[in-house]
Amino acid sequence: MKKFMMIVLAGLVVMPLAAGCGSKKSKDGSYGAAYDSQKSAFLGDHVYFDFDRYNIRPDGAAIIQAKAAFLSQYTGVQTEIQGHCDERGTEVYNMALGDRRARAAYNYITSLGISGSRLTTVSYGEERPLDPGHNESAWARNRRAQFVVVSE
Repeated sequence: MKKFMMIVLAGLVVMPLAAGCGSKKSKDGSYGAAYDSQKSAFLGDHVYFDFDRYNIRPDGAAIIQAKAAFLSQYTGVQTEIQGHCDERGTEVYNMALGDRRARAAYNYITSLGISGSRLTTVSYGEERPLDPGHNESAWARNRRAQFVVVSE
């Protein structure tokens, strides 16, 4: 009987915790405060690239893995992956490079189990810099793949 009571009490503690971990929206259509905090990190962390490259670096892989965890938890979230470049290179070249960067991030996150039907890619080339500067520091910030939530 004592063992049974321990199991029942453990269940009473665990069940409310598990109920709060799901990705279901509340009646008001939101996921809640935890989602808002995690979404901020999801949107704020970008995948950066080396000059004239589109391969995912180890630091970028870790960021994409965290993004995959977020998308696994919140299965209703649709995402656009935007490819960006610095200002060097022609407009046409940078549009193509931005596309390759977005697709590299797409390929990596789908390899982690996120359905491609929840993702779109777009290249902005050099059109939307994060940093308007004209130096290596600014260029490094502008060479990125950026994840944007398009619907929840």
